[in-house]
Order: sequence, then C-alpha cells, then structure tokens
Amino acid sequence: MVAYTKPHLTHEQQLGQLVGRGLGCSDEPAAIELLKTVGYYRLSAYIYPFRELIPDNLNVGRSAPYRTDRIRDGITFDHIESLWRFDRKLRLVCLDAIETVEIGLRSRLAYVLGLRDRLGHVRRESLDADACARPIDPSGALRYRNAFEQWLAKYETLEHGARSEDYVVHHKQKYDGPLPIWIAVEFFDFGALSRLFALLTRQDQNSIARDVGVHSGVLLAAWLRDMNYIRNLCAHHARLWNRQPTYKPRKFNPAQVGPSLGHAGQLEPRHKIYVHLAVLAYLVRALDPRQNWPLTLRTLVKKFPDIPSVSPVKDMGFPLEWSDLPLWTMRST
Repeated sequence: MVAYTKPHLTHEQQLGQLVGRGLGCSDEPAAIELLKTVGYYRLSAYIYPFRELIPDNLNVGRSAPYRTDRIRDGITFDHIESLWRFDRKLRLVCLDAIETVEIGLRSRLAYVLGLRDRLGHVRRESLDADACARPIDPSGALRYRNAFEQWLAKYETLEHGARSEDYVVHHKQKYDGPLPIWIAVEFFDFGALSRLFALLTRQDQNSIARDVGVHSGVLLAAWLRDMNYIRNLCAHHARLWNRQPTYKPRKFNPAQVGPSLGHAGQLEPRHKIYVHLAVLAYLVRALDPRQNWPLTLRTLVKKFPDIPSVSPVKDMGFPLEWSDLPLWTMRST
C-alpha cells in the first residue's frame, strides 16, 4: 500500500493541472465555474477516455489498458462539458422511462398475485418454493437464511418507512391484519419490485411477462435486476453513457419478444449500455403505448456531442444504422 500524499488544490490549480496535461481551454472563468459546480474528480471520469494509452508492451497482463495522465491532442474543456451535459440528460431521460416501467409492473404484479392471494407477498406458500429457499449467505454472516427471509426484512423496512402515509394510516385504522398487495406495492422501490418478482411462481411471472410482450418470466426477472442497477446509477447521478454495467443483459431468442426488440437478442457487445436502453424502450412501449419515449431517446442520442474518437456506436454499443430500427422510429398509438 502506498500512502496518499496528493495535496488539496484550489479550483484554479485544478484547471491548471488539467491544462498542463493537455486539455484545451478557451474560457478559464467558465471552466472554473464548472469545476466548482461539478467537481474535479467527477469531471475526471469524463476526461478519462481521452487520456493517452501507455505502450502495448506495458499493458501485458492487465484486464484493461492503462492510461497516462496525458490528454490526447485536440480535446478541450468544451468537449468534456458537452459530454457531461449529454450524460446528465441521458440519466434524466432514463429515469422518466424507469418510472413508467416501475409503476406499470407494480400494478401488474399486484393484480396477478392479488388474484390468488391478497397477502401473497408475505406468505411463502403463495410464492415459488425453490426461489424462496435460495441461500443468501452460506457463511452465516447475515441473519437471513434464504431469499424469502431477506425479502421479508426488506418489506418490513419499507412498510415501517411508509407508516405515516395517509393510505397506510387509513387502512390500519379501519382494518386488522397485514396490508394487501395492492396497497403494499405503493411503497415498493424498484429493488423491492425486482426482488418480489424473482420470488413469484413461474406461472405468475409468465402471466405478467406475457402482458408486456415477453414470453418468458425468467427473462423479465433478469431485466428487472438489470434495470434496478441502471435505475440506481441514474438516481445517484453516476456516469452512464459509456458505463459497462455490472450485469450483462441475458441473451434471448427473438421469438421471446416482439419484432421491434428482436435485433437485441444476440447483439454484441453486451457489456455496453445499448441493450439495456433497447429493453427499456420496449417495456415503456408495452406498458404505456401512448408514450413516445423511444423517440425522445433517439433524438437525444442523435445529438451526441461531436468529439473526436467517441460515439454512441463505439462507446455505448449502438448498432450501425440503429436510428432506422422500428424500435426507435415507431410513434405512439
């Protein structure tokens, strides 16, 4: 371990360091204001792709190429700011779509599960036995022995946090016993939605999935896990545009979805953001056909900033001629 000895730098010194490393800057006051607003370390993530690579022979054995501090010629502070602003808009647009998916799937989950058991979310016998029994922590360090116990703990935390909500107070004043699923879903976050969906019986999963144009509940469960990760990135203002998500989206047979999403089933690369965005667009259309969200995203991505050596195709995994695909051109009904 090496001791951390880097000194604190003023905003002027931060800019001077970036310029000294090769970043062009035509408006120093504006650049300093952005450093104050966004922060040096955060902007560094947008500068990183433009740092020069060390020679190939020094990268042997590394999982990813190592970069020097030197920034490639021709890259300016304006480029970095435009990339940061694009990424910010991308996160906000994605959050809008994720809201549609979250609310729509909450409603469908409550309807399907509640049809069999209004308390199915807290009754293990109404869920999938194998999924509920899945071990969480073989070491025993956690207090949850299985996925169902972990879910109950999550649910109880959410219910406690919602105890002062008017609809919860009204129900508890009038009725005895646990909240039915159609009330409980109102305080679910996306993680809770994803976790409970994973515990549903295969029959219930498939029923919900078919209602949104997916012929596999297992596939939809994987998408919800992935989408929860994307949602957290967006909600916590993390870099998204060239992110390599923790979860690669599951490959699928085009026959499992509608024709507009079929192209993404086996598409490579899968370690970039495009497939996640395509799935999001598909689900938004299925859940609310009146929305034109895919066209909104298409418009945003087509305005990707003009910066040397980066692009949606190269860095986000968009296929060539992507903007002509039906997924991104169909208008709402």
